[in-house]
Amino acid sequence: MNKTWMALLLPCVLVLSAAASPRRGSPAPSPAGAQPTAPTLQAGNLTLIRCPDVPAYCGTLDRPIDPAGQVSGTIKIALQLYPHRERTQPPLEAIVAVEGGPGYPSIGSRSSYIPLFAPFLDRHDVLLVDNRGTGASQAIICQPLQSSAFLTIAGITTCGQTLGDTSDLYGSGTAADDLAAVLDALGFAQIDLYGDSYGTFFSQTFAGRHPGRLRAVVLDSAYPVEHESPWYPEAAPAMRNAFNSACEQSLACQNLPGESVTRITALLNSLRANPLRGQAHDGDGHLVNVQADASTLALLAFGNATGPVVYRELDAAARAYLGHGNPSPLLRLLAENSVISRSGVPPYSPTYYSAGLFTAVTCEDYPFPYDLTAAPAVRLTERNAAFAEELATAPGVYAPFTIFEYNSLPLDYSVLDTCLTWPLPSPLHPPGQPVPPGATFTSAPVLVLSGTLDSLTPAEQGKKVAALFPNATQVLVANSFHVTALGDEDDCASQIVRYFVENLNPGDTICASQIAEVRTLPRFAPLATELDPASPLPGNQGTAADLRVAAASAYAAGDAIARWWMNLSGSGVGLYGGTFQYTYANNAYQFRLTNFAWVQDVNVTGTMSWGYTKPGTVMAQLTIGGTGTPAGSLSISWNDRQPHAMATIRGQIGGRNIAATMYAP
Repeated sequence: MNKTWMALLLPCVLVLSAAASPRRGSPAPSPAGAQPTAPTLQAGNLTLIRCPDVPAYCGTLDRPIDPAGQVSGTIKIALQLYPHRERTQPPLEAIVAVEGGPGYPSIGSRSSYIPLFAPFLDRHDVLLVDNRGTGASQAIICQPLQSSAFLTIAGITTCGQTLGDTSDLYGSGTAADDLAAVLDALGFAQIDLYGDSYGTFFSQTFAGRHPGRLRAVVLDSAYPVEHESPWYPEAAPAMRNAFNSACEQSLACQNLPGESVTRITALLNSLRANPLRGQAHDGDGHLVNVQADASTLALLAFGNATGPVVYRELDAAARAYLGHGNPSPLLRLLAENSVISRSGVPPYSPTYYSAGLFTAVTCEDYPFPYDLTAAPAVRLTERNAAFAEELATAPGVYAPFTIFEYNSLPLDYSVLDTCLTWPLPSPLHPPGQPVPPGATFTSAPVLVLSGTLDSLTPAEQGKKVAALFPNATQVLVANSFHVTALGDEDDCASQIVRYFVENLNPGDTICASQIAEVRTLPRFAPLATELDPASPLPGNQGTAADLRVAAASAYAAGDAIARWWMNLSGSGVGLYGGTFQYTYANNAYQFRLTNFAWVQDVNVTGTMSWGYTKPGTVMAQLTIGGTGTPAGSLSISWNDRQPHAMATIRGQIGGRNIAATMYAP
C-alpha cells in the first residue's frame, strides 16, 4: 500500500484529480548524489550551476514556445542533474523521472525520486526536468482558477482566454520534444525513463515520439495514451472490485453476507431519497458542515484510490447508518474527504501545482465526447447528444452511480465537461494526438506497475498500456493504490523497479502478491458493550466486558493511525472526542493520544509508535478512561505490514490481568 503526499499529488484520467489526495510517506532522506564541489558543471552544450539546496546542478534550456513557428517566443525549460559518483569508469545511461498531475513539476518531487534511484547514482546520472508550464519551467498562472478549490467552467474559460494563442502549446507531445532537446543539449543518447501517474502518459508519449532514445521504461500507475474511451469505462468496475476485494480479504468483513458494493449501493439509494446533513470533524480537527448525498458519496468512492481509509471504513459506516441510525462515521469520512480531495485549502503556489497547466494538457491530450476543433456551442450540442447516447447504450458505465451523478463531481475528477469552453486549437496542434497517428512505440523493455486497489488508473488501463509495446510486462501490486514505487512502505514495488532498471526484466515479483490486505472494520459501535470481545490468551483474568474495553482501546489506536492518512496538520480529534498529535522520530511516527475516543464510553491516553515502513511495528502504551469504565492500562502491539496481522493486548483492567488477541485494528 502506498500513501501519496502533497508534493506529488495525482493525475488524471477520469478521476483525474489535479489534487485528489496527498502523497505522504515517511520523511525521505536528503537526496544523495556526488556532492558537487565545483560551482559549475559542463554537461554537453550546457553549463549548469551548482544548486543552492540539493547536491545537484541546475540549469535551463531555451525552447521555442511553438516549435511549429506559428507563435513567436521562447520558454525556459528547467532541469536538475544529480551527477554520478564514480568518476573512474564511463557513466551509464541517465535515469529520468517524470511527475504526474499534469501540473506538478518533476523537480518538486526530487525527495521521492532520488531515494528510489539512489542505488544507481554511482554510474548513472539522475535527471529531473520540469515540463513546460510547471515548476521552474515558467509555470502557468491562471486566476481565479489557481486559487479555486476545484476547477470551474468560469475559471477554465478565463484561463483559456488568458493563454490565448498559447493555449494549445503545453501538450504532452510538445513537452516530450522538450525533453528530447534537453537530452541532446546534455549529450545523453539513451535514458531509462520512469513515470508515475500522468508521468506514465507523458512517458508513453515520449516512447512514441522518440522510441530510440530509451533503454528501459517504467510506467507506475498507467493509463493509455492511445485507444482510450472518453468515458473511462474501466473506472467504475475497478472501484467496485476494490471495495469487494478489500472486504473479501479482511478477516473483519469476509464473512458478512453479500458484497461490499451492495451495501454501499444501499447507502447510495438511501441518500438519493433522503440526503443527510450534519457536522463532523475533518482530518485536521475542524468542525465542518457536511452534506451526504449521491454526489458527495460519488466523490468519496471515485476519489478513494490513494490510500486505505475509505476502503477500511465506508462499508462499516454504511452499515452503522442504515442498520443503526448512526451517521457519525459516514459524516466524518465525508468531512475528511472534503479536505483531502483538495489537499488542503487553496491557493496553491503555481510552481507547486499549476491548475492552468492541468487544464491546458487535459484539453490538448485527452479524449472527449465532443470535438475540440468545433466551436464551444457545437461542442455543447455534441456533448448533450453523446450523453444521451451513452445513457441509452451504457447507463451503468459508472454504476452504482448514474452518469449524471458522476458528472456532478468537480471537473478535476469527472473531466467530461472540462474543455467545453477551451479555445480552439490551431490545425498545427491537433487535439487528442500526443503521439502521431500510426506511431511505432519503443521496442525497449517496459515495466507497467498497477495497484490492484487503484481506481484512478485501474489495472485494466495498465493492461491496455502494456499492449502498446512489443516488449512490456505488467506487474499487479496486490492491495496497493495509486503509484506503487514511491514512498514504498512495503519495500516491494521499489525493489522491482530497481531490478528492472538494472536487468531489463522484473525478476522475482512474488512480493507483489504478498502485501497486507486493508484491514476493514467489523463495525462502528457507539458503545464498547456492542463490540465483540478480544479473544483471551493464557493468563487472562479479564471478563468479557473487560475484553470489550480492550478491543475498544485497540480500535482507538488503529483509528489514530487511520486518521494520519487523512490529516495534513499533525493533530486531530477522535470520533467521539479527545485528541491525537503525531511527529516523526526514530524511524517511526510517534503518537500522543489524549482522552482519544473511538466509542463513547471508552477513551485512551498515552503514546504509540508506528513504523510506517516495513516491518511496520506498532506499539501502544495506553491508560483507559471513560464513563463507567474500570480504570486500567494496556500494552497493544501488532505488525502493520503483515497479512492477517493479529494484535496482542496485555495489561490490567479493574485490577484484573488482561492477555488477549484480536484481528489488528
